[in-house]
Amino acid sequence: MKFFIKCNPPRSTAQAGLKIMKNHRTGRQFVGKKQGSKAQQTQSELMWLLSQYVPKEPFEQPIHLSVLWAYPWRKGEPQKNRASGWKPCDTRPDCDNLCKMLLDCMTRLGYWTDDSIIFDLHFKKIYSDEPGIGIDIH
Repeated sequence: MKFFIKCNPPRSTAQAGLKIMKNHRTGRQFVGKKQGSKAQQTQSELMWLLSQYVPKEPFEQPIHLSVLWAYPWRKGEPQKNRASGWKPCDTRPDCDNLCKMLLDCMTRLGYWTDDSIIFDLHFKKIYSDEPGIGIDIH
């Protein structure tokens, strides 16, 4: 299964929505998600984008997953960097944080029963002429 979602990929991650909160009754602190946070909005957007490609049956066998996270060029990007059509993105957010939210969304949507079946994972984050999210599952 292979598809490419033409979009401006989210820059917020699940970790961005975590805050140290306080229980009003006990006064104990805990790490939680604030309602309406940027992370929750991003997760909803990602769920909507991915929902169009959910397979009829979830994957149950070990799978190889490749993800391409392509951001649009920055406004001040020199023309010589744009010549090849893409350039590695070495700015925040981190690949592991983006990947975590993506895999959680795909699990909730039913791409697979559990993301533990992913035995090989490749994640590439770039600037590109064609922004979007590319997924290859096999």
